[in-house]
Amino acid sequence: MFHSEKTLHILSIEDSENDCNGLYQELLKLNFKIVFMKVANDSELRNQLKTHSWNLVISDFGNKFLPSMEALMIVRSFSQDLPFILVSERMGEEDVADMMKAGVEDIVLKSRLGRIQPVINRILREYDTKNKEALAHKLATEAFAQKEQMIAIVSHDIKNPLSAIQLEAQMLLRAVARSPKSILGEEVKIQANRILKTTDRMKLLISDLLDRSKSNNSLTNLSKIKMDLETLFHEVIDSHRPLLQQKEILIKRSFPPSKSMVSLDRNKMFQVLSNLLNNAIKFTPEKGIIHISMEEHYQELIVSVMDSGPGLNDIELTRVFEKYWMGNNSQSPGTGLGLFICKTIIEAHGGHIEAENVPGQGARFSFSLPKVDQEQVAFSYYDSHKDKRKKVYIVDDDEDLREVISWALGQEGYAIHSFHSPKEALDCLIKGKHLPNLVVVDFHMDEMNGSEFLLKKNAIEAARNCPVVMISASPQEVEGVVKRDLYSEVITKPIDLEALVANVNKYIN
Repeated sequence: MFHSEKTLHILSIEDSENDCNGLYQELLKLNFKIVFMKVANDSELRNQLKTHSWNLVISDFGNKFLPSMEALMIVRSFSQDLPFILVSERMGEEDVADMMKAGVEDIVLKSRLGRIQPVINRILREYDTKNKEALAHKLATEAFAQKEQMIAIVSHDIKNPLSAIQLEAQMLLRAVARSPKSILGEEVKIQANRILKTTDRMKLLISDLLDRSKSNNSLTNLSKIKMDLETLFHEVIDSHRPLLQQKEILIKRSFPPSKSMVSLDRNKMFQVLSNLLNNAIKFTPEKGIIHISMEEHYQELIVSVMDSGPGLNDIELTRVFEKYWMGNNSQSPGTGLGLFICKTIIEAHGGHIEAENVPGQGARFSFSLPKVDQEQVAFSYYDSHKDKRKKVYIVDDDEDLREVISWALGQEGYAIHSFHSPKEALDCLIKGKHLPNLVVVDFHMDEMNGSEFLLKKNAIEAARNCPVVMISASPQEVEGVVKRDLYSEVITKPIDLEALVANVNKYIN
């Protein structure tokens, strides 16, 4: 790792002695011992890469002996991981986009060469992190192998009593068949069939654990079919009928009048619904009520299970979906995996899950699923809430420019949501689930110009006060067409990335 070595080996590709000396003086300000070498052409570069080990390569974009793209390809032929930084007097947007796509770590203007120090420090931190992640991955792989061995042993031991239960249920059915006039015959038949259905589902779960052809986390490996969730929910309720009858719990249901089709893994979604209902039964007192509901919301189906128990305390609300977390409630023995499994499966389906208290009633667990034909969304509600970074919308139908701007602002630590379509961006603003802290929008777009976009944005109350940075080749046109109170700043094309970053920082912080 770089920080433990305290010596930084830097190879400079530069044809100007003065520029090379200026770069070297800036590098001396780093908290490292510097080993520095300059090369100017193809053969010198190849020779240094063959004979020495380097931590960084810094290339002049304007090198007349060796174009930067060619230099990058040579470096990558020797190492895929060696960081490559560009310095330049000035670069056009297309050049920036091409170099970033090719794998350049960062670009520093010679007029702001002092920025090379934080750029290098950031890259070194990232590579330290990468090394630590590689070590962690190795340890995790070893731990996973041990876990797999344990699962195989436990699963084998579970199969024996499960087989006995299955045989007993089958014997009950045969006994009923031999005595069709028995008073309890029909009741025994119903209960025995429920036992067999449960053992079948348990065998499927065990197969999931033992199937080596599946991914490491079989919870996220889905086999989807299109079906209505209401039918599956009725099956889950029926499988819990003995528990519900034992505690005399009433189930109140509220489902849409028409079937809402969703694409899901039937067995895994059965597991989710079963876990949620089982939890609700556990915490609902005798003769209590459990409310189950489904409702359509935009392109999603929202499912809720609410008990009439004591609810969740503040710590439980923040930690209830954590793996192995069980809290201190003596009513809740187990592994602490049930709700973690629910969360993992729901997110694998493209949805989100949350817990809340309903005043005067109990705890409510709700999750969403994309309805059929509406599964592709810009980003998930869950991820947007999990990510606490300031959010920036980039709205531009020019893919290359949008990519460069996204990269530049991403380097500043912002969460970037990129939109090719202004209508798509407006749709997300209307939903109000992941509102941005700032919007960067191009004035000239084919589908909708910047002026129309801003008027529609301003009509959305939740997004009305969000600052906007406009991009235009003709700022005079923007100023003549767009009302001044609809935007905060205009950045002129070709874009100076440093100016863009400075303006975004000004309005977002």
